[in-house]
Amino acid sequence: MSEETLRDDYLTDEIEKLHEGLFVYTNQQQNVDLSNYTAVLINFKNMDACSNIINLNKLIDNALSLGITLILLNVNDGKPLSRMIGMGLRGKCIIVRPYSGYRAFNVLGLYQEDSFQCGQSEVTQNSDGNRCFNVVEKPCCDCPDQEYSGSFEKLCSEKQARAIENILNTEFSVPQEFLCNSVGDTPASLPENQFKLNYLAIESMWNLSETQVTNNSVVMEITLIASFNPKYKYLRIRSVGAGFNPANGAPMDYNNTYDRGFFQSAVKIHMQPETDQLRTLSTDPKNINNQSQYITSSSFSVGVDISKNPTFKASYDISESLTTVVSDFNIYNNGAGVTADWDFLLSITENSIWDIFSEPFMKKGQVKSLPALATKNLQAVTETVWYGENTLTDTIGVQLYWKVDHFHCWVTGNWASYTENYHHKWRTLGYVDTPVYIVFFFRFCVIIIRGCLLGIP
Repeated sequence: MSEETLRDDYLTDEIEKLHEGLFVYTNQQQNVDLSNYTAVLINFKNMDACSNIINLNKLIDNALSLGITLILLNVNDGKPLSRMIGMGLRGKCIIVRPYSGYRAFNVLGLYQEDSFQCGQSEVTQNSDGNRCFNVVEKPCCDCPDQEYSGSFEKLCSEKQARAIENILNTEFSVPQEFLCNSVGDTPASLPENQFKLNYLAIESMWNLSETQVTNNSVVMEITLIASFNPKYKYLRIRSVGAGFNPANGAPMDYNNTYDRGFFQSAVKIHMQPETDQLRTLSTDPKNINNQSQYITSSSFSVGVDISKNPTFKASYDISESLTTVVSDFNIYNNGAGVTADWDFLLSITENSIWDIFSEPFMKKGQVKSLPALATKNLQAVTETVWYGENTLTDTIGVQLYWKVDHFHCWVTGNWASYTENYHHKWRTLGYVDTPVYIVFFFRFCVIIIRGCLLGIP
């Protein structure tokens, strides 16, 4: 038995210790009564060409219909999973919690990419005010390595199990911003067979230094809507969530005249369907500059076949808006075609990180004061609506990810000769090369494709 297989077995054992109502699928059981269970664990590494896919589909259907949570291990290909539950993700551990009207997805061991860079500028000045700058920017080979706190794949099995159990013991709450800003109808106004609603949390917590921990959470609301007249299918994705917090609610390591950091200088939100069968209907926000807040909104009509749904109206205007504080950050909408992409940039550093420094006459260089959203919680609220023909029945991959940039800037030396320094660390998290797969196969009723798993016919 390989070390990796042993690790999975240990993880399963640890989860069973913590969660009494756990059913572990071993690829053998049939017609299981799940009424006394609260969670089902499925290790996809154990699936092969001999796996009983029909039984597995029945088990998943039964669990979700009973409101039972799924714990899915080692999902290396999200596309087959999408055919079972309507939305497919890749992940070391995927937790799917069914609620009334929607499902919440948490992914542990999500794809991440980190990069580092350092720079310094040597400044000399004399008594008549003349200054000389020598800027050096370089790869951060001499920067200390980041030690990640809570990186799922680096945890021992016991801590992995506790991380999973912590999610299971916490009720998912739809972000308040999604609940109270309706200016028209919402998807929930429609017949249940015309919309499908999922929430995907893309979250990460790690150390920027030995003592400063950053906590970042974006919830993607993914809504599929089928319309009878006009005959379209709509995909709407909105991002909100707890946001980006460079010190997890605590003070930064340093925040004085000569030393500040780590603060956040930029956030990117990216959404991109991998298809030519969708067109962009709307995308918000547009470019936002020098404003204290902004509004995201969309509006589109959805028809209902009242011969089959006589208690409903024939037409609904889906229209919801979100108002968000964005002071001291500018927003740039870089979308084109079906790609939706935004940069949230700290205004004082968007042209150059060197703009964070000031050189007062006959004084040592300083680091400028930082606005609140650079040091505390920044919510990156965005929204895009795509539409396609009603005949669209494909499974479509969508790139969904965020990126956040952090800086530590400080000055050493004296007024006559000082050095401005920075450490730059950034992380990309989410679904980049392996997308989120979304099933469009429903026509006024939610029908999940019963397909093959791992290429099994």
